[in-house]
Amino acid sequence: MLVGCSDKNASGKNKDVTVHLYTSESQDQVGEMMKEFEKENPGIKVEIFRTGTEQVIAKMEAERQSGGLVADMVWFADIDYFNSLSEEDLLEEYKSPNAEGLDESFIYNNGKYYEVRQIFNVLAYNTTQVKNAPTSWNDLYSTDYKGKAAMASPNYSGAAFLTLASIVHNDDLGWDYFKSLKENDLKFEQGNGALASKVASGEYHVVSVVDFMARNAKNEGSPVEVVWPEEGAVIIPTPVGIMKDSEVKDAAKKVLDFLLSKQGQEMFKDQGYIPVNPEVGVPENAPDTDEINIMPLDFDFLKENRESLKTGFSDIFGEQ
Repeated sequence: MLVGCSDKNASGKNKDVTVHLYTSESQDQVGEMMKEFEKENPGIKVEIFRTGTEQVIAKMEAERQSGGLVADMVWFADIDYFNSLSEEDLLEEYKSPNAEGLDESFIYNNGKYYEVRQIFNVLAYNTTQVKNAPTSWNDLYSTDYKGKAAMASPNYSGAAFLTLASIVHNDDLGWDYFKSLKENDLKFEQGNGALASKVASGEYHVVSVVDFMARNAKNEGSPVEVVWPEEGAVIIPTPVGIMKDSEVKDAAKKVLDFLLSKQGQEMFKDQGYIPVNPEVGVPENAPDTDEINIMPLDFDFLKENRESLKTGFSDIFGEQ
C-alpha cells in the first residue's frame, strides 16, 4: 500500500515509487525535466518510454488489448486520441494547484489533461543556402527548393499529422498542396530532430518543423531562420494526462504539478519552448503569443477524417 509517494520493502526501508511516462516529446528535454523533478522529489522515479506519437499510441493500444497498460502518465501530440481516452473515462480528473490562472484553453475536460507548453509547426530555412526567404507554406513547392525541402512523416510524428490535417482542411491549400510537394520531390524524416539538424547543416534548404527546434538551432549559432507562415502556423497540442487506473496517481500528480510550476515553466523557456504561464515570458527569438497567427483546425474534422487523411497521404507519397 502506498504511503505518500514511498513504500517499504521487506527490510522496512523505503523504496522508490516509479511513474511510467509514455511520451513523444524530445528525449533530451523530457529527460532533463524529469531529472530535475526527481531531485526535487526524492522517492519518486520517472521511467520514460519515448518514441513517435503513432508508435506511442500503438504501444498503448497493444497493452490495452492484452489487459496490461503500463503507462501512468501520457504526453504526446495527438489531441484526438486524448479526447478518446477522456470519452472512455480512462483519464484522471485533477485540478493542479499550479494551473490556477492558466488560460482555460490549456485545460481540457475539467482537468483530465493539460497543455504544459506551446508548440507550433512553422518553416525554417538555411540562411547560407536561401537568398529569398520563404514567407508562405506554398513556398515549399517552389522549384528553388526542388529536392531540398522536407517535413516529418505524419505516420510517425504527431506534429506532422496535425500539420497534414490543418493544411488539408484549409480551402486555399488542401490535397493539391501535397500533390505539388510530391512533384517538387519533397523529402521526409521520421522526426523533427533530424529536420532541424539537416536544415542547419544545409542538406535541406527549407523544412517544415516545430518552432522550438528551429529556434534553438538559430540561438546556438546555426545559419537557421524561423518563418511564421502568412497563412498561419499550425498549433500542436501536446497534452499531459494521468491514467485513471494508475496505482501511483499521487506521484503522477506531483509530476504534472512540477511541469506547471514556475520552476518547470522556466525550464521549458530555457529549453526554447513558449511556456503556458505568461508570467514566465518567451524564449530568445520567439514572438509574443498574441503576435502568432494560427491556422484554424476543426478538431471534429480531425476526428472524422483520421484514417482518410492517412490514406490520402499514402496515396500521394507512398509509405513514408
